[in-house]
Amino acid sequence: MARKFSVRLLSLLLMLLTVVGVLAACADNPDQPGTETKSPSETEPEDTRVTSDLPDMNLEGYEFTVMQWYVTAWPDRMNKDLVADETTGDPINDAVYSRNARLAEKYNFTIAMDNYINNEVIAMIRSAVSTGDDMFDMVSARVNDVPPVLLEGSFLDFETSFKYINLDKPYWDQSVRNSLSFANRVYLMSSSMCLSDQDATSAVAFNKQYAKDYNMPDFYDIVRKGQWTFEKIYESMTAFDGDTNGDGKMNPDDDIFGFLGGDDVMMSFFFGGGGTFTEKDEDDLPEFNFAAESNYDIVDSVLDIMYDDSFLNHHAISNVDDGYYRSLFIDGHGLFFWMRMDDVITMRGEEAIDFGILPVPKFNEEQENYLSLISQHTSGLMSVLTCEQNTDFVGFCLEAISAASYYDLQKAYYDVTLKTKSARDDESQDMLDLIFSHRILDIGEIFNFGGFSSTFLSYGSHNQSKKLKAIASTYASAESKIESDIESFLDKIEKLESYAA
Repeated sequence: MARKFSVRLLSLLLMLLTVVGVLAACADNPDQPGTETKSPSETEPEDTRVTSDLPDMNLEGYEFTVMQWYVTAWPDRMNKDLVADETTGDPINDAVYSRNARLAEKYNFTIAMDNYINNEVIAMIRSAVSTGDDMFDMVSARVNDVPPVLLEGSFLDFETSFKYINLDKPYWDQSVRNSLSFANRVYLMSSSMCLSDQDATSAVAFNKQYAKDYNMPDFYDIVRKGQWTFEKIYESMTAFDGDTNGDGKMNPDDDIFGFLGGDDVMMSFFFGGGGTFTEKDEDDLPEFNFAAESNYDIVDSVLDIMYDDSFLNHHAISNVDDGYYRSLFIDGHGLFFWMRMDDVITMRGEEAIDFGILPVPKFNEEQENYLSLISQHTSGLMSVLTCEQNTDFVGFCLEAISAASYYDLQKAYYDVTLKTKSARDDESQDMLDLIFSHRILDIGEIFNFGGFSSTFLSYGSHNQSKKLKAIASTYASAESKIESDIESFLDKIEKLESYAA
C-alpha cells in the first residue's frame, strides 16, 4: 500500500514543529510503572481531563495502516477497536467511529486495518523485516505467536524508539509495560485504543439467582473487604448441592456444578494467587523462580479447587472447548464460571441468566491485590516493525489514537460489559475496576522456557487428587532445559540492542 504523501516531507514537518514549537510540560502523573492503573471508566471535569502533549499538525489525509491477527475459529474475537464504517447504535462501534472522526478532523489522518490469520501475520512480519517493506505502521500479532519473531529483532522498543510517545501517560497500559519489559525495553504494548487484551483478562462470573436461593454470602461485599480468596470460593462451590436429580452422580446435562471452567483456570488462578514463573533482577532481566515454596503452596490450593467433584473441566469431560462451559453456565448448570472478559458480551445477550462479575480470588487475605491474568492465547498487543522508516510519524499517530480512546472508548467498553438487555449491573462496576487495575502477564509463561508452561497448563485436566509431586518432578526434569532456554533468551535480548533508537 503506497504512502499518500512523502515520508521525507512528513519528517521535515515534524522537525520544524519540534524546532519552533514548545510542547506542553507533562502533567504530574500518578500512574508510573509499577503502580495501580487508573480506572478507564472515571469521568473528569473538562479542564482536568488527560490529554496528549502532541503539537498541532496536518497529516494531509495519511492512511495509518494496521496488520491485525485473527483466528478463523473465533469470529467473535475479530478486532473491534480500530475501524468503524458507520454508526450502528453499538456503544463500542460508535465510540470508535466518533474517535476516528475527531482524529481525522484534528490531525487529518485516517486508520485502516487489514486482517490476517494469526500464522500469516508471523510470516508477513518476517517477510516485511527482511525486505524492508514498511507498508504497515502497526502490527497486532497474537501474543502466543510472538516470541520467535520478537527475539529475531522484528520489533522496535517503545521506551526509546518513538519521539512522540509518552508511556507515562495513563492511556498507556502500565500492567503490560511492567509485565513484558526486559532489559528496560518494551517491544509489545497496549493502550486505551486496545480492547483485545482487555477482552482476554481473567475473571469469575456467578449466577445471582443460585447465590440467592442457596443463601450464599454477598460476594461483592467479600471482594471489597479483600476476603475473596481460594478458600472462600472453595467453601462456596462445595457447599452448593447441585445434584438435582439425586442420583449421586454429577452430570453436566442434568446437574448444577459449583464451578465451571477449562484448563486455563490452572494458569489464571496460579498467577491470580500471586504465583510466578519468573521474577526480574536489578537489570530487568527474567530469572526462573517456580521452585519457590510459595508457588507450590498456591498450586496445592488451585488443585484442591480443580479436582473437587463440584468443579467441571477437562479432567471430567474431554474434547470440548472453553465455549462449552460458557454454554453450560448460560443454561444454568453452574454457580461459578471462570471466563475471559469477552465471554461477558456473549452472556449479556442471553436473557436466561442473571449473573455478576468477580475478580479471580486471591490466594489468601494477606495478598495485597486481586491479580488478573491476560490470556496470551486470545490477546494481541501492538508492535512496530524495525523496517519502519518514519518512527516519528508512527509514534505521533499511536499517541494520538491512544489519548483519544482514553475516555469514550473505555467508557463504552465498560457500558457494554455491564449492561444487560433490561438493566445495568452497577454492582459489578467496582469489580471491573479491581479486575483491570492489576492485570498481569508472565514472561516465563509466554516464552515457555523448557516447555514448562505448556506442561504446567496440562495438569489442570489430570484426573487425580494431587499432582504436586508430579509437577515437582516435571520441573526437576525440565530445569536444565529451562536454564538453557533462558541463557539463549538473554543472548538474543543482548543482540536486540542494535534495534534500539
